[in-house]
Amino acid sequence: MSMNTKTLLTAPIPKLYLSYLLPTLIAMLSNSLYCLVDVYFISKGAGSVGLAALNIAMPIFTLYSAIGLLFGVGGATVMAVAEGSHHLKERNQAFTLSVACMLIIGIFISIAGTVFLEPFAYALGSSEALLPYVKQYMLPVNISAFAFVLMYAASILIRADHAPKLAMNAMLLGNISNMILDYVFVMLFGMGLQGAAIATCISPFLTIIGVSFHFILKKNTVHFTKDCFHKNLLKRICSNGLGSGIMEISAGAIILLFNVVILHMADELFLASYAIVTNIAYVCKGLLNGFAQGIQPIISANFGAGNRERVKEALKVCICFASAFAIIVYLIFLIFPQGVAALFANGDGELITQSATGIRLYFSSLLFTAMITMIMYYFQSIEMGKLSTMLAVLKGFVFIVVSMAILIFLFGIDAIWLSVTAAELFALMTAVMIIKKGRLLA
Repeated sequence: MSMNTKTLLTAPIPKLYLSYLLPTLIAMLSNSLYCLVDVYFISKGAGSVGLAALNIAMPIFTLYSAIGLLFGVGGATVMAVAEGSHHLKERNQAFTLSVACMLIIGIFISIAGTVFLEPFAYALGSSEALLPYVKQYMLPVNISAFAFVLMYAASILIRADHAPKLAMNAMLLGNISNMILDYVFVMLFGMGLQGAAIATCISPFLTIIGVSFHFILKKNTVHFTKDCFHKNLLKRICSNGLGSGIMEISAGAIILLFNVVILHMADELFLASYAIVTNIAYVCKGLLNGFAQGIQPIISANFGAGNRERVKEALKVCICFASAFAIIVYLIFLIFPQGVAALFANGDGELITQSATGIRLYFSSLLFTAMITMIMYYFQSIEMGKLSTMLAVLKGFVFIVVSMAILIFLFGIDAIWLSVTAAELFALMTAVMIIKKGRLLA
């Protein structure tokens, strides 16, 4: 048993969790912040029309991250379980197969997304008026699809190889560079939306270069292997990661659904305010994923080793940490909604007022989101991927559509802000019922 494996199986859970959590949160925060930097500079360089176009294009990032999380979380789970049960060959196979699948799928999307750019933009809900702006932003992003897919998975896979600090540093390299280049391209060179897109596209390449030093410096304990293409292994990876992938896809689907409803029932001001809210939500979601991803290697390794009590303790610890974070953040949003909105509204009084209302209502979902996210990652970490996938489908598609339809019918378009809160609450209630009925924490 290696020293790293022994630490996962014997060290005190809270201290061990913090050693994974802090680098993960810093990486997630930097990853999320560059999206807010995009919003800020686009609002400065292209106004509310640019913000509306950005929000139309945003779901494309959820597609890339969904694929990255599918193979990143799925591969990392198999790697950690195999490590806990001392099946090191299987650990290498899972790592190699995950990377290979992402490369193949990512390159295909890069080609298809570039060739069919205009139909892609319309499929995301673009209007005729917004089409030129949406295409301007999406072209470089689609070309770089394969790099985005690899970037979203890289930190998870490297973290599963006991290198959370390297994963953090690689993400920081890409994200800080993106923030600097946003200023250079948008403000100094006056390149507008396209400049913001190019800055964003450079980020994943730099992150991948940073991650490669894990292997260049021979800090790795996992290795690439030719013997990796096994049908059952691929099925296992996909089963474990599908819940995370669907959560990402559903986030994009929610944005798309909101965009369509808002464009039909409200105006571009409402859509611009939703662009601000959804980008703040992207940061919060990323950080909550960080709380869950930080505990994943610990739960999976101990599950593989048969340490059930440590598995239960790890789940409770991460739920407590994530819930405390959600409560604190929502209190800030509740007390200072206009101050938060003003950071991204470029002095537009109407936009600040509209966005402040959205912030107060939309983020009432945070505590429920925190708890259900931890539970879903827990199911994936103990290789109960079907349960996680079912919950992801319910909360991300079924419950959100039903909640939105009922609330808008009863109270009008302003009630759209509470749709996510209702969906997350129903999902949490469902998860608690499943846990109690199946005695999954007994």
